[in-house]
Amino acid sequence: MGCGWVSISSGAVVFSENFNSYANGNLSGQGPWLATAAAATPIQVSSGRAQLGTSGQDEYAAFGSPVNNLDGTSFYYGLTLNLISAQATGDYFFHVSNPAGTTSLFYERLFARSSGAGFQLGFVETSGSTTTWGTTVLSLNTDYRVVVAQNFVAGAVNDTFSLYVNPTDLTVEANNTPYLTRTWTSATAETATYAAVNLRQGSAGSAAAAFVDDILISKTFSDVAPVPEPSSLAFAVLTGFALLGWLKFRK
Repeated sequence: MGCGWVSISSGAVVFSENFNSYANGNLSGQGPWLATAAAATPIQVSSGRAQLGTSGQDEYAAFGSPVNNLDGTSFYYGLTLNLISAQATGDYFFHVSNPAGTTSLFYERLFARSSGAGFQLGFVETSGSTTTWGTTVLSLNTDYRVVVAQNFVAGAVNDTFSLYVNPTDLTVEANNTPYLTRTWTSATAETATYAAVNLRQGSAGSAAAAFVDDILISKTFSDVAPVPEPSSLAFAVLTGFALLGWLKFRK
């Protein structure tokens, strides 16, 4: 799913997945991906993307080594999302976990629900808390770069989160306007590490159907943020130089 982004720093990347090397069919068993539980309709690979439905089945991929969540640092994940359909109740389809393969300790849950002709994204840090929903309605069948930031704050149950949609500043998180923000509100305390990334198909009555691609996880914002498409001005300048070069050649 060409989304016009590249990574400019890779020193802090702990996980990267674009699904391009996988055969169409079941995701489970390809690369690092394993099923959290068996299901009649597993998550599929379709033309270099993960295709999520509503069967309730999860897949996880363990990091090379767990990521330590240290006070004063941040944790970021980015993914390219193309939502096919959503339902009014909404459900989560992406999260991280600790330990890898757990069936219950899910963190940084990313939700989607229908809204008019489009959808809204939502977020909750873990179980035992109410989902925070963004107010901007996004379009179905459209690629979006979604980036989630968790900022680790000293003390318990007080970390902060920001969710960005198509961030425009490649290097500085604070220069982007969040789609939504949240502070840890669950009574369940923050975990000291994250060990895996998870794709989830959700429940039949509430889950979205979606394509997910280009997953990146890092301790550095610039590793997971997109590069904007060239502006019309830049395109015009480049075109002008090309034309001048052609005219010079013609002489």
